[in-house]
Amino acid sequence: MTNALYLSSDETIAQAQVIACEQTEDGLWAVKLDQTLFHPQGGGQPSDLGTIGGVEIKKVIHTPDSILHFAIAPIHGEVELVVEPAIRTLHSRLHSAGHIIGLVGDELGWHATRGNHFPGESRVIFEPEKPENIQLIDKETFEKSVQAIIDRALTRVTTYDGALRFVTWGNLPSYPCGGTHVRNLRDIGKVLITKIKMKKGTISVSYELDL
Repeated sequence: MTNALYLSSDETIAQAQVIACEQTEDGLWAVKLDQTLFHPQGGGQPSDLGTIGGVEIKKVIHTPDSILHFAIAPIHGEVELVVEPAIRTLHSRLHSAGHIIGLVGDELGWHATRGNHFPGESRVIFEPEKPENIQLIDKETFEKSVQAIIDRALTRVTTYDGALRFVTWGNLPSYPCGGTHVRNLRDIGKVLITKIKMKKGTISVSYELDL
């Protein structure tokens, strides 16, 4: 099992030991490490990118027993991990914004169930228990509520219940999550709500960052 350093560290440079490296059918090399800073794709968040031992990493995925890094060339031995900081920052901002959107929706009784935090297609999905009783609000009002929470500039808090990791900021309600997040809410910046729609009892709130 690969030690997932990204769960407890915001660092983007570290050392690791390659424990397996096998070529795949698409010509890439699946690299397994003893530990990693690379967040794999999952939980609605795209994977980190960067280099391992100076070799470009095209994608990272989670398997039942490990985390695999797909490199453009074979990698062996003791290596340096370098996560691309700009990509990590963008993903962390988008994912953190999704948490706050979920919180605002939950306060309206919408019940957040999942999210997509990929750049260009970010949205949070809500599934109200009684959708017939839900009244949608306009995106401008929703956006103001989101920004009001962000402007509180609360600091990230991470807790555990057994193996389950919970993330929040300050005293806000926490969500179980294995993603990466900003240290302080102010680091999210401005969130733009681009669309709110209901279809077949499901509410979708689409958003982007004012970069």
